[in-house]
Amino acid sequence: MTSRLSRAELSPTERSLRSRIAQIASSERLLHGTLSERSSKCGKPNCRCANGEGHASLYLVQSDAGKVRQLCIPKALQDPVRQAVGEFQQMQRLLLEVSELEWKRFLARKG
Repeated sequence: MTSRLSRAELSPTERSLRSRIAQIASSERLLHGTLSERSSKCGKPNCRCANGEGHASLYLVQSDAGKVRQLCIPKALQDPVRQAVGEFQQMQRLLLEVSELEWKRFLARKG
């Protein structure tokens, strides 16, 4: 595996996957984590949440060195955070697909 593969040696599928990975990698933001939507009550007796409809909150959740960390995302940042998390997750899926193709290529060379 010391030699680099030329684009011509890659299948159209793999070229497409690698191109999409490059596009995502150059995007403005990538963010690892999952999003958790929660509902809570503020405790004010006259608030709408007192009747069961809670206040919606969005949390970014990550596991770091075995510890879970959470961050409440302000409404103004929810769309960009959703986008960044989605981009990261898509890149992970694409990288796994490219890795699987490389695995198969390596097995074919061994045989």
